[in-house]
Amino acid sequence: MIAIGDLVTITKGKKPVELHNAPGPGRVRLLQIDDLRPGATEKYAPAQNGMVIARPSDIVIAWDGANAGTSSFGLSGAIGSTLAILRPRRDGIHTGFLGHFVRASQPLLRARAKGATVPHLDPEVLQSLPVSLPPLAEQRRIAAILDEADALRAKRRAALAHLDEMARAIFVEMFGDPDRNPHRWPVATLASMMIDGPQNGLYKPSSDYGNGTPILRIDSFYDGVVTKLAGLKRLRLSSSEMETYALRPGDIVVNRVNSMEYLGKSAIIPRLEEVTVFESNMMRFSVDRTRAEPRFVVEHLQTPCVRDQIRSAAKHAVNQSSINQQDVIGFRLLCPPIDEQKKFAAAISAVDAIRETERAALERGDALFASLQHRAFRGEL
Repeated sequence: MIAIGDLVTITKGKKPVELHNAPGPGRVRLLQIDDLRPGATEKYAPAQNGMVIARPSDIVIAWDGANAGTSSFGLSGAIGSTLAILRPRRDGIHTGFLGHFVRASQPLLRARAKGATVPHLDPEVLQSLPVSLPPLAEQRRIAAILDEADALRAKRRAALAHLDEMARAIFVEMFGDPDRNPHRWPVATLASMMIDGPQNGLYKPSSDYGNGTPILRIDSFYDGVVTKLAGLKRLRLSSSEMETYALRPGDIVVNRVNSMEYLGKSAIIPRLEEVTVFESNMMRFSVDRTRAEPRFVVEHLQTPCVRDQIRSAAKHAVNQSSINQQDVIGFRLLCPPIDEQKKFAAAISAVDAIRETERAALERGDALFASLQHRAFRGEL
């Protein structure tokens, strides 16, 4: 076993003076935390002294924030202050092999991160991370197997992204671009559609978690649908807390605190087998179904029109943004006839069914990939 600090140098990035959405004279590609995931929008920054430039042979890792420990490799560009690069010190180290190892080590790095409010990696933990380094040919073989399994996962993610685009296309086909409103639908505030809420969720210390009542968290719903009820965390609650924060089928939940990318993400609560509550970084509300179909509202909240309203209302802190109840009730949405909204909900239900099939396949692929990682770095692959 060799400490990873003996194999690589670790260099943190530098905060840019400003950001741009397009390249230009004197600008360089700037890598940020979002770039560690597929499909990120490229950002650029003026070149400045002291910038740390990542090469494709480097491993880029998130140093601070909710995604601390997330990593990627094969990237090029300057890195911001929340990232660091791991650069091999010598020959005989295959970036793919070491990059997959660092990815597999994310849970350990996160578990030992410092900082209660804003986690950041512990340099000593990262540097002392032990890795078994086989001969270069074996490193290449293992990396190739993991790359192939990862590519299959990428295809599933691409299929899911295509389904997201399909849902947006159906919305525009039926109702038009909300910014232009070509059908001249009435426009109303979200408040005028609500019959209950909005209500912020429940905060409890980590010591209360373990057994008891399931609690919905922001990683439990995607694309407007709650997907992971069986795996929800549980916590101890009083009967009054259960009554106050219990979710009801048809409720809509909205992320109120998250990274800007996921702020406003929403979903409809399905039928529940037991009392389930919701955590504090989201809010919930219900709508008058004579005026608004929940599935229509959830999809509308993800349109560029409402996303712009969310961005305008957002308050920003370190590594996260937030919206409040007054922001949410003030969002302005199209209000077409309820029969049209129901037709849209039926069409999206068909898309949701395909999504669920693809998501289940992706979860199987993730499990296979995790198994391959585990075996690879135990010398069993």
